[in-house]
Amino acid sequence: MSKISGAIFDCDGTLLDSMSMWYDMFDELFRSYGLEPTSEAIDKVEAMTIPDTCTYLHAELGMGGSVEELYDHVERIVTYDYEHKVSEMPGARGMLESLAGAGIPMVVASSSPSPFVRKALACHGMLDFFSDTLCTADVRQGRDKDFPDVYLEALDRLGTSLAETWVFEDAPFAVRSARRMGLHVVGIHNDHDGRDEDFIRSWSDIFTHNYDDVSLEAIHTFDDAARKATPEEA
Repeated sequence: MSKISGAIFDCDGTLLDSMSMWYDMFDELFRSYGLEPTSEAIDKVEAMTIPDTCTYLHAELGMGGSVEELYDHVERIVTYDYEHKVSEMPGARGMLESLAGAGIPMVVASSSPSPFVRKALACHGMLDFFSDTLCTADVRQGRDKDFPDVYLEALDRLGTSLAETWVFEDAPFAVRSARRMGLHVVGIHNDHDGRDEDFIRSWSDIFTHNYDDVSLEAIHTFDDAARKATPEEA
């Protein structure tokens, strides 16, 4: 049987139904500089931190008069959209309430800058569920979620063990990274975000669409002895 003593949540696509907002933001950003957004460019920056994204877009595509100007432009768009265009992921609040009611500490680990995340969660009345919010750019070497750095820092902040900490994630590369380091993973797939469901499912301990297949009871009764192998272990 499994036990949970701490939880790490992603924000975009996990707590908030905001992935389409980011795609729309990139579309608006590209067009504001007279450029046509391409799937190749979007795929390139998806796993990057926002500062790294702005650095890349400025250096490679000539966006903005400076990286700082571009970052400020992104912040204005995102701050408005989080407040006016984004809703909660169905079932996310219920999951947070269950964990909080059981006294389980929670932190957010996001690729988005912490000020963005705190504003977004505050707008939706979710911020107080969390003891801390972490951003990949602010942790250790500032690497993205292809690396375990932000999860290691989250474990330190929670003070919980690897074996008893669960991660809630929707990004395929992040689900894989968390599982590789030995964390238990709830993989969340939103049908309209266009992400690879089979990939997320293959790396998840519990897989769900919009929290419909996950609960605190399901986590408590998860059988570690029957834990499926990852694609790398199979």
